[in-house]
Amino acid sequence: MATTGILNRISVVLCRPRYGGNIGAAARAVKNMGLGGLVLVAPEQYHKREAKMLASNASDVLEAASTFDTIEEAVNGCEIVLGASRRIKSHRIRIMTPRESAGHIVGNLGDGNAAILFGPEDNGLTSEELKRCHGVISIPADEKQPSLNLAQAIMVIAYELRMGVDGLPSVRSFGDASESEFGQMIEQVSAVLEKSGFFIRNPRERVLLHLKEIFTNGVSTSQDARIVRGIFRRIVWALEREEGADNIDPGE
Repeated sequence: MATTGILNRISVVLCRPRYGGNIGAAARAVKNMGLGGLVLVAPEQYHKREAKMLASNASDVLEAASTFDTIEEAVNGCEIVLGASRRIKSHRIRIMTPRESAGHIVGNLGDGNAAILFGPEDNGLTSEELKRCHGVISIPADEKQPSLNLAQAIMVIAYELRMGVDGLPSVRSFGDASESEFGQMIEQVSAVLEKSGFFIRNPRERVLLHLKEIFTNGVSTSQDARIVRGIFRRIVWALEREEGADNIDPGE
C-alpha cells in the first residue's frame, strides 16, 4: 500500500492541556516529524507567549491548531483513534508500543485520518476517554520513572510514526569508480611518489601493482600496512626537506 501522505493525515490531540510550554513543544514535535496538525480539546488558560517560545520555528502549527470542547468533536471523521497512556491493565483494548502503533496505522488507515490522543500533564487520559480509542499506545520506560513529560511522549510516538512511514532517509550513492577514474587516481598517486623520491629504493611497477590491490581490497595484511606507512613517511620527509629541515632519509 502506498504510504504517501499518511503522516499528513495523522493529528496530535491534546486533551485538557494545562501548560503553554508543553503545547508549544507539541507543535514543534508535530512539525519536526511532519504530522498533520495539532488539536486542542478544552485547554485550560495557558501562557501563549510561553507556548510560542517552546514552539520555536513551529509557530505556524501552533497558530493553526484547532480547538474543540469535546473529544468526539476533535476526532470526528477519524478512522483510527489511539490514546497514549500508561494505563495498560485493561485487556479489553489493544495495547501497542509506539512502533507497533505506527505499523497498525500504516497497515490499516487507507485513505482516512488518524488521531493520537494525549491526556493532561498531571493524570493523563481517563478510563472513559480511553474507551473511545481503538487502541492504547504505551511507551516502555523504566519502572522507577515510568511517566514521561507530555512533549517527550509526543516526540517518541511521532518519531516512530515517521519511521514507520518513511524509514531512514536514503544515503546518497556515488556509484563505483570507473576504470578510467581508477587509472587517473593511480597516475596521480604515482606522480606524488615520484616527486617524493619513493621510487628511488622501491620498484615502480611492483609498488603500483601493490597499491592497486590495496585500493581495491583495503589494507588487509601487515605488508599492506608497512607499504602505506612507508609512503607517508617518505612524503613527510620530502615536505620537510623542501622546508629546509635537516632530516634523515627514512628509507623504505
